[in-house]
Amino acid sequence: MGSYNFMLKKILYIILACALLGGATAVYLWNKPHKKVENAEGIKITALDLYKAYTADENKANALYLNKAIEVSGEVSEIDKNQDGGNMIILATGDAIINVQCAMREKSATATKGQQLTIKGFCSGSSITGISLTDCVINK
Repeated sequence: MGSYNFMLKKILYIILACALLGGATAVYLWNKPHKKVENAEGIKITALDLYKAYTADENKANALYLNKAIEVSGEVSEIDKNQDGGNMIILATGDAIINVQCAMREKSATATKGQQLTIKGFCSGSSITGISLTDCVINK
């Protein structure tokens, strides 16, 4: 009976230690500072070259750009609002359907159609409507 109680206590201590470690990890991840695009070294590329990379080989382009900070330069073809009410600056690629969609971090970020801009953001990949960047800021 004594060894059974000892083994039961040992198992309970292991479960408690795992629970504490899991809780500490969850708290750390929850409070971890948000990665800012300004602090990341951006990969410089034009909107046209980014478009060409994704249309040539999406898997290869994802390996190079997905979830990385990139600085995309190009001509503003449109300014729109996203579903959150934030500004979307659209950079032309030469294709009428596929473009580079930049979800701006600041709702007050503006541009004018035809303006040449460099926008820095995190690449979130390609969809049927274009290549998406998030958390974008205008490089000055």
